[in-house]
Amino acid sequence: MDIRDERALQAVKNVYGGSIKLRSNANALRYRLHHKEGLLNLINDVKGQIRNPNRLVQLNKICIKYNLNLIWPEKLTWNNGWLSGFFDADGTITINKANWQLSISASQKTSELLTPLVELFGGYVYIDNGSSKSFKWYVTKKEDILKLIEYFKKHPSRSAKNNRLHLVPKFYELKAMKAHKALPETFLAKSWNIFFNKWLNFE
Repeated sequence: MDIRDERALQAVKNVYGGSIKLRSNANALRYRLHHKEGLLNLINDVKGQIRNPNRLVQLNKICIKYNLNLIWPEKLTWNNGWLSGFFDADGTITINKANWQLSISASQKTSELLTPLVELFGGYVYIDNGSSKSFKWYVTKKEDILKLIEYFKKHPSRSAKNNRLHLVPKFYELKAMKAHKALPETFLAKSWNIFFNKWLNFE
């Protein structure tokens, strides 16, 4: 995970044990868990929550090894906090400076995990023909974004991205006042600069 997300990994470590180390030549952290008691506790807690097909196959192998029953995930609903963890791992929240449009997105190699998100939270799925050649769930409509913010209030993000989620209402408030277009010497422009610096620094 990103080095900004140390607090999230520390929370996992506090529950299951393990170790956190700084990856060499990268601003990223690696979490590792080896001891059996922690592994079994983690397995039991994630059973029924794994939706990625490849990870489900891996979990099944571990369950067989430890003589545990695999639990299949139920249909995703608003009351399930899975999206928060998925967003922390694979999601992004950005502001496009070309048109000052805010977006929440997530990318995957297949559309299987993304399609149910459209039904629940809006947005759409498309094939990103960039370097990643992946499928992307993309949300830009204000009403959909604000619905997602309500979801994240109930199921908080644990990564540094949560700081940006908290700034979303302020973004729409300032944009409605055209603060992003205000003359540099005005208080409105200063308010926008304060907001945008917080956004850039995940504060």
